[in-house]
Amino acid sequence: MAIADTGVRAGLLSKRALVVASHAVEQAALASGPHEPVLVIALFQRLPYFLREAEVYQRIGALASVTVVGMVSDVRPDLPFGVTPVLLRPDEELSREWSVVVLSPAFGACVVATDLEELDPDGTTLETSRLFRGRWGFRREEAYAEAIRLRDALGDRVPPDVRRRFEAVLGAIVAPPSGEVERRAEAAVRHLAARLVDARDANDVAFSKAGQKAMNTLDPWTGLHTVESVNVWLGRQVADTVRLGLVVIRVPGLSSFPDVHGPSAAVHTENNIADVLRLHLRPVDRAARLNGDEFVLVLPGASPLSTQAVADRVLDALRRLPDTYPHLPVTVEVRVQHTRDRPIDVGDLGTRRAPVVPERPYTLSGTFDEQEWAALTSR
Repeated sequence: MAIADTGVRAGLLSKRALVVASHAVEQAALASGPHEPVLVIALFQRLPYFLREAEVYQRIGALASVTVVGMVSDVRPDLPFGVTPVLLRPDEELSREWSVVVLSPAFGACVVATDLEELDPDGTTLETSRLFRGRWGFRREEAYAEAIRLRDALGDRVPPDVRRRFEAVLGAIVAPPSGEVERRAEAAVRHLAARLVDARDANDVAFSKAGQKAMNTLDPWTGLHTVESVNVWLGRQVADTVRLGLVVIRVPGLSSFPDVHGPSAAVHTENNIADVLRLHLRPVDRAARLNGDEFVLVLPGASPLSTQAVADRVLDALRRLPDTYPHLPVTVEVRVQHTRDRPIDVGDLGTRRAPVVPERPYTLSGTFDEQEWAALTSR
């Protein structure tokens, strides 16, 4: 999946491009005059993303006529004075949206993007790899249309007094937009945004050469990732936007193979297992060794059904290993989990903390919708 050039304002966009565009729109809001009617609407998906920008929105809330921020939450968050929170349900379309809309009688700008729950395989971490479909620009009529859309979508979740001030800003927009000025300003911003994204990408390359040693640490016997390297890649992000499919594979007694069958046969068996795991990975996935007997597949963005399908294929392939050299008996147990919990430590997935029941090799946990759960439990 090709990501649009950073100078393009619509299409498939990286998280980095959206961060740069959003900051530009927010700075435009802060450039408003002291008595200019301005409304600002932003959808942040989850509270941790907003907290990174709380200082900016504190300044926006003190300046703008209306500042509304939406996010998925069970409780009303404590936001800066002047910022009105709107709670979103995790199952509604708005929960996947990253949007910032700034509108005044003379100016408009917006960023509108939908989380695809897909990742760029070349990303340096899980969070920076996230991909979105969207657009951004500095055109008042586009911002006006987005403000109307979000007003209607949020409905009566916006308090009456805030809605009245919202409508007052919309009603003050009567003059035609300055189309030529908008086009020139947008061209300049696109150029600067592209250069900034390119510069940050270059920093990532430098980091990957000098500082990614921990992220690329491999198990010396199998060449798979270690627990530490996967944890670095996952990061300590607390927002639960990217779902993870997890497949834990246990081969009882594997750690004692060198003593029982000899070092050479043990190494061949471990590498045969690792080859099977690598064969079933997408470019964005990770396979790691948890301990002497266990491995894990981390599948970002995978649904419960696709995670289960991977587990099925891996289990079937591993059960056939005794048919290949060195023809050693291999018993395999697989446990499947699907989660959005953050932060997550893959080291906690081993049976030392979450035992696998031998007589039931598949144990299911996590959150599923009714259709997915019915499909899994009717096997």
